[in-house]
Order: sequence, then structure tokens, then C-alpha cells
Amino acid sequence: MYVALAFLPIVLTMCAGYAMAARGTISKEGWGAIETLSFKLLIPVVLIRSIASSELAPSALVWFIGGTVFALCLAGVLVFGLRAAQGAVRLPNPDFTTLFQTTIRWNAFIALAAAELLSGPAALALIAAAMAILIPLINIFSIVVLARFGTARPTLSGVILLVAKNPLVQGCAIGLALNVSGFDLPAVIVQTLDLIGRAALGIGLLTVGAALSVKRLFHVSPAVVAGVGFRLVLGPGIFVLVALVLRLSQIETLAGLLVLSVPAASNGYIVAKQMGGNAELYADILSWQTILSMIALPFYVTVVLGA
Repeated sequence: MYVALAFLPIVLTMCAGYAMAARGTISKEGWGAIETLSFKLLIPVVLIRSIASSELAPSALVWFIGGTVFALCLAGVLVFGLRAAQGAVRLPNPDFTTLFQTTIRWNAFIALAAAELLSGPAALALIAAAMAILIPLINIFSIVVLARFGTARPTLSGVILLVAKNPLVQGCAIGLALNVSGFDLPAVIVQTLDLIGRAALGIGLLTVGAALSVKRLFHVSPAVVAGVGFRLVLGPGIFVLVALVLRLSQIETLAGLLVLSVPAASNGYIVAKQMGGNAELYADILSWQTILSMIALPFYVTVVLGA
């Protein structure tokens, strides 16, 4: 009951975003601008603040980060296994690349909000640290797969530039640089970052809700079922096994499950559209993942916390 109530503010905030979008309170272009604000300023500020102020020693993060990376990579490899079993005819290249993206990408807005509500700064710092490592890796993996199986053919320098220009990657890099250097930001800068960061998670959840499409829930296909299963069942299952083997702490297991069981990030839709993936399938999978994750997340967290 506690966990369900803890997730209720997340659900209600997303519902508010959906209602505002459905009523046309804010135009589609307006929501696009809000999402851009979140992606390019608000969430990077949260990452800078969380990572820079984190007191987690690098040695303490090795097993958590390693386990999370391993679980995501193994889930991605299993998508390749499905492609090998199905073949290019039954699982065409555009569908395969989308299935790969919706399996390894994860929505930082929901993960950060859930971490803050459930466990506060400790889980938030772990999620931020995971983002610092995973965001560059996930973008590289996704772009390489799309470059190989999609219609676009970016150069190596183009891939590196695309990753380096990602605001989330930049936010992680700045936070890590500040943390490693031991440099203390002036109080006025810290207060400014805190002020901006307070808006990030709520606005991020509103944009997630606004992007939901009820019509997409009627577009169910074997690929959609696979996309939901890989993200919400297979990935978390792999991580739980990894956490048991590595003897991760309760808070580390909680943070890892949030990474592995939130829906995919919406920016993957844009990448699919630009590089020859199946963007419509991405939207269908994402809609189902978002709805069902609100059931899966409380269940997984209840198991971890015993609440």
C-alpha cells in the first residue's frame, strides 16, 4: 500500500499532463517547447547538481553500475537473438531497430521522480550516476544499430558528435568533473541550480503524460508485445538475478530496477524517424510501456522494499 501511494503523485502528474494535452490547453507545439526545455536545461541541471554533490565513492558504484550495464546489454543481445530466430522477413530491419531501442532506452524523468519519492537523495544519486554512464553508451549502441540496420549511414565522427551534443551527456560530464575535482560551487550557483532543478521532475512527468496516446493502445502486434515484454519483464528479471549474484544493497537494487523497468525514453522516437527505424511502432510500444509500467514499478519496488 505504501509503495502504491508513493507512486500515486507520479501517476496523477502524468494524468494532469495527458488531460491538458487532450483538452488542448497547451498546443502540440507548446508541449514540444516544454519537452525541449526539460531535455536541454531542467534535467541536465538535476544531473549536474545530483552528481556533483554525490558522496558515493567510485569503488562503491562499480558493482551497481556494472550490474546495470550488464543487464541492459544482455537484454539488448536477446533482442538480437529474437531477430536471429525470426529472420529479416518476420522482423524487418525498421521493426528490429525500434525493438532494440525500446528495450535499452529508459525514461529518466520517471526514474528520477520515483527515486526521489521512494528513497530521497541516496537513490537519486545512484540514478544520476547510472545516467552518467548509461546515457552515452545507450546513445552509441542505438545509433550504431540504426546505422547498420536503418536507412541512415552516419560516419564515426558523426556518431561521436551526436552523442557529445546530447544535453544529458553534457550534464553528466559537468557533474562528474565537479565531483572529481572537489570544487565547491558558490552558494548562489547552488541555489540557482536547486531552484531550476525543482521544476524539472514535475514538468518532465507532465510531458510524459502529454505524449500518451490512447489511440496507440489499439495498435497491438507481436512486435508491441515483445517491446513491452523485453522492457518491463525481461530487463528487470535479468537485473534481479544480477543483483542477487553481486549482493547489491537494497537501495542499489531499487535504483537498478527503476532504470530497468521504467518505459523507454521518448527521444528514441525522433532517432527512429531520422535514421530509418519504425517510428510508429516505437510510439505504439512506448504507449503500452508507459501505462503498464505504472503497474510493474510498484510491484517490483514492493518486492525489493518488502512494503
